Amino acid sequence: MTGTIHKGLSLFFPCRSRTPTRVRLFCLGIGTCMAGIVQAHAAAPRPATAEALAHELGQRASATATLQQHCPRPITAHLLDRAAPPALQRDARQALQASPTTRLVVRHVQLLCGRAVWSEAWNLYLPDRLTPDARRKLAGSHVPFGKAVGETTFSRQRLGSRFTGLPAGVVLENRAILHRRVDQRGFSYLVERYKKAALEIRTPQATSSDVARHQVPASVP
Repeated sequence: MTGTIHKGLSLFFPCRSRTPTRVRLFCLGIGTCMAGIVQAHAAAPRPATAEALAHELGQRASATATLQQHCPRPITAHLLDRAAPPALQRDARQALQASPTTRLVVRHVQLLCGRAVWSEAWNLYLPDRLTPDARRKLAGSHVPFGKAVGETTFSRQRLGSRFTGLPAGVVLENRAILHRRVDQRGFSYLVERYKKAALEIRTPQATSSDVARHQVPASVP
């Protein structure tokens, strides 16, 4: 990095061998200072606010794809129990316009970057509105939902976000409906809760050692 900046500055300050010693030292000093500033900026963390995280998540259909930008390893899904409160199931059926007899599958997972739990999600979906390949990938696997279905095949309708009145350790709750792009039919109702660890995500240029310093052991709520 320092060498690159010194090279760039040489276009403006040609510090050649016949240049007076004081000028050469001045040029080298500027280069070293600028390199330090750029390196410090590159290593700086993202703004650690739930509002900033909510805004970034709203830019893409897949929450997994958004989180993956900041994790040096593949995001994985840790399967929890399949239970969902009756009220949540009623909300899902109403949002997806599904009858009481339509099969509704509950996928309750944690999304992890390494060993750090970044979110917990309830995904209530209608398997009959998914492709056979997507159903196969979701059946008991650790593949995140968005990756199994394919981000380009669906769009996200954001229903709302909450930042207060949440369980301990949770900083953001998002609710959303996923629609098939081919016909705009809703097929999944989401409740996503993001942990404090998700606010410590680094820029994509961060090293794996940067992330490791912010990881916490996985836990089941």
